[in-house]
Amino acid sequence: MKPFKMRLVLIALLFYCGVSKAHPGHEHESSLKAWRFSDGSAEINAFFLFSEGENVKLIKSDGSIVTLPLVELIEADREWVLEKSNKINEINFAPSHNADRSIKLAITFAFIVTFSALSIWPSLMKFYQGASIFPLAGASLLMSSIALLALDKETNTSASLIRKHFEPFNDKVKFRNDDDFFYIESNGIPDHPMMIGIRAWQQQVPIPQPYHGKNSWRIPLKPKLAETPVNAKSNLFRGAIALAINGVPIFNPIKNDGKTDTFIAGELDEFGGHCGRADDYHYHVAPVHLQKIVGANNPIGYALDGFPLYGFTDSTGKEPKDLDKFNGRMEKDGYRYYSTKIYPYVNGGLRGIVTVKDDQIDPQPRATPIRPDGRPLKGAKITGFSRDDSKKSMTVKYDLNGKSNSIHYTNNGDGSYNFTFTDALGKETNAVYQGRRGDGKETKDKKGGDKKGSDKKGNQSSKAGSESPRLPWIAAHFDELDLDKDGFLLLSELKKEIEKTFSGYDTNKDGKLVREEYSGKNAPVKSAMAGFIKGHAEEFADKDGTITKESLMNAIIKMYEKADRKNAGKLTKSDASQSGKMR
Repeated sequence: MKPFKMRLVLIALLFYCGVSKAHPGHEHESSLKAWRFSDGSAEINAFFLFSEGENVKLIKSDGSIVTLPLVELIEADREWVLEKSNKINEINFAPSHNADRSIKLAITFAFIVTFSALSIWPSLMKFYQGASIFPLAGASLLMSSIALLALDKETNTSASLIRKHFEPFNDKVKFRNDDDFFYIESNGIPDHPMMIGIRAWQQQVPIPQPYHGKNSWRIPLKPKLAETPVNAKSNLFRGAIALAINGVPIFNPIKNDGKTDTFIAGELDEFGGHCGRADDYHYHVAPVHLQKIVGANNPIGYALDGFPLYGFTDSTGKEPKDLDKFNGRMEKDGYRYYSTKIYPYVNGGLRGIVTVKDDQIDPQPRATPIRPDGRPLKGAKITGFSRDDSKKSMTVKYDLNGKSNSIHYTNNGDGSYNFTFTDALGKETNAVYQGRRGDGKETKDKKGGDKKGSDKKGNQSSKAGSESPRLPWIAAHFDELDLDKDGFLLLSELKKEIEKTFSGYDTNKDGKLVREEYSGKNAPVKSAMAGFIKGHAEEFADKDGTITKESLMNAIIKMYEKADRKNAGKLTKSDASQSGKMR
């Protein structure tokens, strides 16, 4: 029996070592390839070995090894190398293999438990002969414990690493983790000044957000590469796609109209951020300034698929030249995204597995507005920002037509905010806006009132403090747009409304609408489509405010096609709720 037990022990140890260390080998290219140079010089016939940094290693038929700079090869060969290298790295280093390893470790654990039972059974027989079973049982228990620790090691290592990256900001963020996710709590407000330098502004200011509890950010601890990644160039125009290590969300560089580069449009401040319609501050380009705090070789954020986002340079101090269309590449420790100075600036989508719902990563925290969203203020430029954390107050200063104006607010600590709007003449207008408490219940103002909020003119607003999202424009006006009232909205019905409304606004019949034709109070057309043009002109009009029928048609069709996910050619009211963020 003794030799038999020894064999079992050896088998168990060998099996454990195998699942712990084994990994698939590299995929080698078996055929000879002709490598061509971009300058048109003679080509080289050689086998591909591997790529290393900005070079590629080849081996000729005579056995000699050649090193070529990738930049000297034609584009087709460079893309071939990138695709081949990514495939090899996915086999060797992809986090998806971690799950396979965990399964193998689980099998090992089951094997050890079985072995322990088999080992203890003959010992029980010996027990009746006066022998002790405790040494053997103890050894079996020890081996089982080792297997359990090995199973848990992966999760603990991943969580510890992410925690280390967020720790420089532990006075601003809180974190925790379970077996699957790393959770980050923050208020979304960074330490640096905000809003300065913005030239295209919708009169929003930074308000702390309740990203805590069930409304926390979450990062997958075991990210896996997706078979069908999500490209941010044509998706994810709502919500965040990553989280900076200071607890500030990072959004798609293209805003919710699906075409405007926020950086080029002048909508971002000196640090690459601005406020959304809920007064929620977020970045749209890489917050590389964080490297001054965390160091150049550490992540500045994590994408919501779990893969890290680094700055402009890799571990060699150089800007990577072989990034894929998602601004990432495989490295020895797995896939990682990099920041770039040109589009897409941050991760160009999600290379890892995520769930997308209503054109955003789901789930993710929700910002909580405390007042109605603002309208674009043409000609305004933000020139100053100040804060007093002891008084929970902030001030944003802006120039309009060469004159200084400002918005100041104080957080009363009970969910209400006192706003003071100061115009160029020094005239002040005060307003109190009511938000929601952390438990979701409405607050009351200090005078005991129960107003939901008021704008600077004192008008009641049911929008302020409401967490319920407004319906997309098509859904909100579905009944009016459904011309034949059959419960289905056809694209042809929308086109008829466009023709009718455009013709009504185009008073001089020149085939285009100028601002004076559609923005006046006495506009000749009263309809849902007319309201859409007036309320959203800045999202599809030319820089001078001119609207063509084609630009209007494209904006409407884009919303319609986004809602028509089944390509049915008709929408129900439920389908229309998926039509996008224009409202």
